[in-house]
Amino acid sequence: MSAYSEEVLISKLNKLVDTQESISLLSQWFMYHRRHVATSVDIWSRELRKASSARKVSFIYLCNDVCQNSRRKGPEFIREFRKMLPDSIEHAYRHATADVQNKIKRVVNIWEEREVFDKDFLNELRRRFTGTNSPQLGSSTAKRAIDKQTKTSAATSPPPGRSDIAKLVTTTHNIVDLESIIQEYGRKVTKLWTEVMEAEEKPSPSILSQQLDYLLRVLTEHQNLITRNITNRTQFIIQMKEIIAQEEMKLRMDNKNFLDTQSKINEAKECSEQLKAITEFSTITIMDEHNKQQQQIEQTPEIKREESTENNNSIYDPTTHLILPPTSFAADILPPSETQLFGDSLINNYNYLQLPYQTTSISSSISNSPAPSNTSDEHSDPLVSADT
Repeated sequence: MSAYSEEVLISKLNKLVDTQESISLLSQWFMYHRRHVATSVDIWSRELRKASSARKVSFIYLCNDVCQNSRRKGPEFIREFRKMLPDSIEHAYRHATADVQNKIKRVVNIWEEREVFDKDFLNELRRRFTGTNSPQLGSSTAKRAIDKQTKTSAATSPPPGRSDIAKLVTTTHNIVDLESIIQEYGRKVTKLWTEVMEAEEKPSPSILSQQLDYLLRVLTEHQNLITRNITNRTQFIIQMKEIIAQEEMKLRMDNKNFLDTQSKINEAKECSEQLKAITEFSTITIMDEHNKQQQQIEQTPEIKREESTENNNSIYDPTTHLILPPTSFAADILPPSETQLFGDSLINNYNYLQLPYQTTSISSSISNSPAPSNTSDEHSDPLVSADT
């Protein structure tokens, strides 16, 4: 086997023809230099585009042989060819005659029968034959991407009271999605334009007509996508202006509410401070009153004791008299001490006692009675004196 280099591989690919021997020999060379798998597959894709329409099918046959051998020896080539095949096989199919197109379809059917690639990937390749999935955006097309925009618009739920924000988000998603599709179409248009309009070797009129029809279809789709995104961007700007105007108005309202709330806070603080001052003053006043009352309570027993002493030491008033009812001892003399105590007690309670019958004053009884004896320590009993 010859040493690996890009120049050697390009030379071998230029000599490739659709015979079993040519394809098998180059397939073995690919497998032998499998550590350069990524470079080899990339060069294969580039040279396929440069090849004439009749020779492009030979590149598809080479890919088939390498992938089937890779299944037994390792998946490296299948993984790398999977990246390049969608665009490459579409290109080969679009630039082929009807007979060659049938050969390409037959290869895809063989891959399905022998399970070289999974069914989803093979269905993607078949859609490339009709151009419905061109260009590739992952595994989606422009049509599917537009459908995705519609689903995104329907699925975006506005936040409470802010449907304008939800609309803006939906428009932004639409713009971003279309941007990626437009970029893919731009690269596709550049390649097709170079291959169809700037090719040095022109194909037959029938093939050239097919190429021009496909180029026009891609250009039209590209233009429609750009127009759609122009509408999205215009809508985005309008929505942004509306949101900005609303937010400016709400900002002014928020500033006003802030100042009103601050004024209420200041008023509430002032009221609270005044209430605290009143509470403190009331507490001090109540404590002072309590202390005064306590002092008065403490002083009350002394005052009562002083008043009791004064009452006990009071001097007998001779003008105070008591009118008593007539008794058998009315004319007798009562001892001064008993008269004083008995008279004072009744006078204090009744001031003056008037009875409906004839009374005799104590003073007149005392004036008519004999003088008490000075020799006796005890007062004479008035009852005893009367009997005597």
